[in-house]
This record gives sequence, C-alpha cells and structure tokens, in this order.
Amino acid sequence: MKPRFVIAMLLVLALTVPASMLAQQSKAEKEIRAVIEQTRQANLKGGPEAVAFFDKYTADDYVRIPANGVTWGKAQMLDSWKAGTTKVEKAEWYVDKVRVYGNWALVTGTGTGTWWTSAGEKLSVTSRWSRVMVKQDGIWKTLLFQDTRMPAKQ
Repeated sequence: MKPRFVIAMLLVLALTVPASMLAQQSKAEKEIRAVIEQTRQANLKGGPEAVAFFDKYTADDYVRIPANGVTWGKAQMLDSWKAGTTKVEKAEWYVDKVRVYGNWALVTGTGTGTWWTSAGEKLSVTSRWSRVMVKQDGIWKTLLFQDTRMPAKQ
C-alpha cells in the first residue's frame, strides 16, 4: 500500500508543477508578452496604425539591428512605416524566454517573416531574435531589437 501512495503522490506532484510554474509567471512577463503580440499585429496591419503603435511602444533611443547588420533608429523606422516602404506579409513569432530585471527585460525568440523591402524585394526569413525592453512611464518599450537569420534547413 505504501508504494502506491508514494507513486500517487509523485504523479500528483508531476501534474501540478507545470501549472504552478505558469501561475508564477510575473505580471511584467505577461505585460511584455502582450506588447510583443501587439507588435506582431502592428507589423501585419501597417499604415497609420503601425506608426502610432511603434511611436508609443518604441524608446526614443531605439536601435534595430536587422540580419544584414545595418542599424536603424526610431525615426528611420517610423519614416519607413509612414512612407509605406515597410510592408509585412507574414509575421510568426515565438517568445522563447522573458527575463525581467526590474524595469529592464531581455526577451529572446524565433520567428518567420515575409516582407517587402524599400527596394521592392520580397524576403522570407527565419530568424532568432532578441529584444531589450525598458519600462518607461508605465509602458514596456523596445530599446533594442536584433535578429539573426537562421540557415535554411537542408
């Protein structure tokens, strides 16, 4: 009888650990994950909605380092949305990990995207990305976004 009790208790513990880990997800992590999903949606919508979203949720001293290594600031990014030269057709992002350090956070993930470049070229890329976020005036804003292309599977 005793071994059955021990096995039953271990089974109960095994089933409750994932639920308790999810319950411990911090308020900040939930907020950050929500902003990242809203970011994905803004990319797909484009136009004035994207401009308004990125203006609000991007830090003024933002830096973007895309896979080609060229850096962009907030003004360049907003100008690209305003001019309509940034057009996103597909954005599938997955958050791997959110690490919160007070008012700072490091978020890592992977994603697949298809978009049109300012030169009119259509690109489809799978990448691993990282995002540094800072909470300013009660809002989680992206300070740094960097992505690295992953090689095509062979």
